[in-house]
Amino acid sequence: MAKRKSRGGEGGHSGKKQKTAHVHEVPTSEEVYSGRQLRQLLAFEQDLRKARHGLQSFKILLDSIVNNEDESSEKLQILLEFLESVKPKERDDEVPVYLPEIMETWNMAAQLNNENVMSAVAVVLALLLRSISGNIDLAPYGLGICRTLLQKRQQELLAKNLSADNGKDFIISPTLRLLREALCLDGGALAAPIFRARNNTFKSLARNMGLRYLGEGVEDPKRPSVRTNAVRFLLSCLKLLHVEAKRDLLSQKDIVAALMRHIRKDPPSLIHEILDTLKASVILDKKLPKEIKIRILNAYSLIRIAELYGYPEDPAENEDGSNGERPSVEESAHAFLLAACTDSDAGIRRSEHGYYPEGVDPNTIPSGINDDQPVDFGIDSIPWMNKFENDIPVRNSLLAEFIQTLRPWSSTKQNELLIAIFESTPELIAHYFCHRKSFAFDPKLSATWIGYAALLYNVVQLPIPAWFGHPRTYARIPPPTSVVLGNIIPLPMTPKAITRCFTIKSKLSSFYAIRLLTLTLQKLGQALEMHREASLSSESLWEEAARRLLDEFYQRIPDMKDVIKCYVAMDQDDLLQRQAASRLLLLYYEVIPQFALRAKFDVSPMLLSTIKKVESSQDASEDVVMSLLELENLCAVAKYSPSMRWFARTSDLPLSPFTTLLRVFVEKTTGLSNESLGNVLHWVASEHELVDSRPNSPGLYPLIAALRSLESIDPAIWTFLDNCAERCARTPVKYLELIEEQLEKAGITENEDAVTCPLMMTIGEQIPYFVSSSPSKAVLKAFVQLLSEYLGHSLAAGVSEPFLIATKDLFATGFGDQKRLRAKLCIPDRQSSTHEAQEPNKHTTATTNSLANGAIEGADSDSIFQISADDLEQRLSVPIATSKDSSLSRWTSKTPEELVEEGYASSLIRLLYSEHSSIRKEALTNIVKMAAKIKDSTYDNNEQVWLLLMELAESARSSIADGPLPSVMVAFACKALEVLMNPLHCLYEKVNLFLTSGPVWPLDKIPLMHNILQDGPTEDGAFYSELSWLLGFLLDSLRTTADVALFHKRKVFERLFALTCNPFMGPNLRTQILRIVYRMTTIEGGSDTLITRFGAVSWLLAQRDATADAAERGVYQALLRRVWETCDQKRISAWSKGGVERFLV
Repeated sequence: MAKRKSRGGEGGHSGKKQKTAHVHEVPTSEEVYSGRQLRQLLAFEQDLRKARHGLQSFKILLDSIVNNEDESSEKLQILLEFLESVKPKERDDEVPVYLPEIMETWNMAAQLNNENVMSAVAVVLALLLRSISGNIDLAPYGLGICRTLLQKRQQELLAKNLSADNGKDFIISPTLRLLREALCLDGGALAAPIFRARNNTFKSLARNMGLRYLGEGVEDPKRPSVRTNAVRFLLSCLKLLHVEAKRDLLSQKDIVAALMRHIRKDPPSLIHEILDTLKASVILDKKLPKEIKIRILNAYSLIRIAELYGYPEDPAENEDGSNGERPSVEESAHAFLLAACTDSDAGIRRSEHGYYPEGVDPNTIPSGINDDQPVDFGIDSIPWMNKFENDIPVRNSLLAEFIQTLRPWSSTKQNELLIAIFESTPELIAHYFCHRKSFAFDPKLSATWIGYAALLYNVVQLPIPAWFGHPRTYARIPPPTSVVLGNIIPLPMTPKAITRCFTIKSKLSSFYAIRLLTLTLQKLGQALEMHREASLSSESLWEEAARRLLDEFYQRIPDMKDVIKCYVAMDQDDLLQRQAASRLLLLYYEVIPQFALRAKFDVSPMLLSTIKKVESSQDASEDVVMSLLELENLCAVAKYSPSMRWFARTSDLPLSPFTTLLRVFVEKTTGLSNESLGNVLHWVASEHELVDSRPNSPGLYPLIAALRSLESIDPAIWTFLDNCAERCARTPVKYLELIEEQLEKAGITENEDAVTCPLMMTIGEQIPYFVSSSPSKAVLKAFVQLLSEYLGHSLAAGVSEPFLIATKDLFATGFGDQKRLRAKLCIPDRQSSTHEAQEPNKHTTATTNSLANGAIEGADSDSIFQISADDLEQRLSVPIATSKDSSLSRWTSKTPEELVEEGYASSLIRLLYSEHSSIRKEALTNIVKMAAKIKDSTYDNNEQVWLLLMELAESARSSIADGPLPSVMVAFACKALEVLMNPLHCLYEKVNLFLTSGPVWPLDKIPLMHNILQDGPTEDGAFYSELSWLLGFLLDSLRTTADVALFHKRKVFERLFALTCNPFMGPNLRTQILRIVYRMTTIEGGSDTLITRFGAVSWLLAQRDATADAAERGVYQALLRRVWETCDQKRISAWSKGGVERFLV
């Protein structure tokens, strides 16, 4: 049997459901030449084919306008003519409906389920709003169309389009574009009403954000998917909505989850939009509370964004010039995560206490049973000290969960992100490695292991937070040892793993291990120094904690013998490794000497071989520099080695190690070796009494300066000096006695403060033997020059002059009958030795820095910036809000939403303090009518607004004929109206409680002042927000002398001045108080009242002296001057007996 044919048209019903979900038919159209023709085409038709014909013709017209085609100006004129012809007339009893014919067509299509027309209407309206948004003259039409869309009937049509089946992209996408155009029109003028209608305008938004592009290749930007349109609509909401609406929007978990669910599969342009908008409108929005940011930037969202690392991008997509400088998706995601996870002010990071775990009190020390005689149980008496070996509670649990999902060993960007999080939130370091059980550091020479090693290197390199994370100063109790140790040497760095790095045949693994241990020891030294600083101002707990830290650290590092074995086995040409290993050995001795001395390391063989290597080098290449660095480290190690023989010669070296080092220091000086080798030489000379060991002794520096003054030094001279040093070190007492003998022969009394030098006595004793060895004349000449320079630099360095004169005579005696040489011997004038040239510079630099710091501190604490009267007015003067008489009639044509949210109600209320009684009475009558209109409407907060207006009317009714209503009542009504507009306002509950407490407001009281200042805030952490609202309310309440009298009666300024004693009060709140004081000075008699009744002069002086900022001090001084200039100076001068004038000088 044959099937029956369908008899209905496009708008008719068939007797049987069709198998195909939808049949797309190409619509017909015609060219539009006038607005009248367009109006006829868009007239309501029962035949939806004709309606679609008109909509398609309108669409073509709008396309040409949007695309700026050649005839766009003529088309725009047609559009303007059409909009003017269909503009509804404003009637008091009716809400205007724009484009009623199109709305009727849309309604009929929805009833008949004609999807083509439903889609066409949305397309046309979206294009129309887009055309209007580009022309400011058409903005009123656009706003009217948008308000029509927000009427209940059109809201239901929008909801029907948005909730279409999943495959109906051609309906959903245009509707989302329409909503986005309406939202963005005129800078988001109707963003709040669109959000209030979210039951319809946000219908199926979460589902629509899941309808992503499923085709092959990349999504076409000109034909965005449903998800792209839905996401862009949501992002526009985040940009344009106010804070409270944004808070409500971000609290919807399904929308937030849908936004992030498919971000990895989105096109690059959309990902950039998402990240840029979230960063600008969420992360950097300081008005948005942190708990709301965490709702969208939760662990799920952060993990999804982190999946963008390694996002595949086609280079061809960035060849366009517009996107040439745009960062990649990976870079944008990295920048976003850095801002979200590390910025405590804007991001989701919460304040923490560094190495102190969450929940501990580091300033509470338990005592014995008898409080009069507390018992010291030591660090074991702290109940929480040993609780954090396996788990560490943290305050930033969200970040702790997120970082566990990162793979920093496989991505450089993820490594940078994790290190940045650790640096800003140190409490997470030990926690991360406690829970990262799969992190294995056993060397495998793979890319993963290198990533592990790089991460550990960066972690250990992080600095220790000031005072271990405790605010302002060290706490009474040190942080748990396990936490400190976990930050110094992370758990994966086990002794077994590090020892394996030394033993396997890989230079890379041993180098990483050496560098890691070096950083670890440096960080340990810093931690021990901080423990010592804390123990100076606290109990002995810090000393005990330092000892425990050392004991546990010994168990976590390899034995020094393993490091020595690795160092000895290194190739002599592997200079980088050898320098790093020698540096590590030195740190063992410097930071943990007790642990290092157990190894009984003899450094002499390695020191001698390194000296030979440096001596044999002929150039100044990088290899020589690395060898010098290694030599410096070994020399420093030799200082700690008890078996080191500094003056013993070997068959390999003609000179002793000490003299060889002196020769290297003089002849092969570099910027790297200067300080370290010089310190070692000075230490050896002092220890073996070659020079005077007192603090003011110049040590070896005069000898070094003399040696450097010679062009070349003969080996015979070096041998002579080596012999003298060895003799002096072997029998120092002999030469100390010789010094006394020389002083007695010269008839010089013993002076304990005189600086002498035993080495000079040894040189004087050995000169005859040097001369008898028959050196050449050139050598003797150079030798005499050396001795003269030695004497001259010693005198300049502070060595006793009588001693040097006696020494010169001793030197001359040594030359025997060689009169020429004796004649050339002298004590020349020298400016300063190398030692003195360095030390005064350090002192001068320190002095200069000290003076500079003192100058800066003085400027901050004593100086005052001069601020003119005009600048003060610009800072503190706030214009007084006024209303025009036209407000009496303008409100009648407005909707309730516009009355409340666009300020028409506030303008009408302000007429109650008009000077003319007729205006006040007319305003009171209109307020009652407005209240009735709002109550009968469907406005969300109609009951509360009606109650506010009626209570205001009843309070003003009895006194409105006598004079203006007190400014406090008017200002409170306007401010309370702003609170009622936003149910999420921190004062919403208190305002409603006040309104329900009584039908009439007392005119001689200030509403809510006592509730805000004396009672606690309604919400946790909202005290300063409530205080900011109160200060703004009080500023608006201060206009006339009657207001001054009320402020005096209710002791307002006493309360305000007391608020500034709060050290946590922000600068913005303090500025608001100063604005109230400034407003007081603009009122007749206000300055007199401030001085005589409120003590404003003393308060301003106290605030000026309490602040350290010179600019703020200038503001207080200028305001004090303003108070004096605006008061009755003759009366105040007599009242204060000239005291006020003295403060102005």
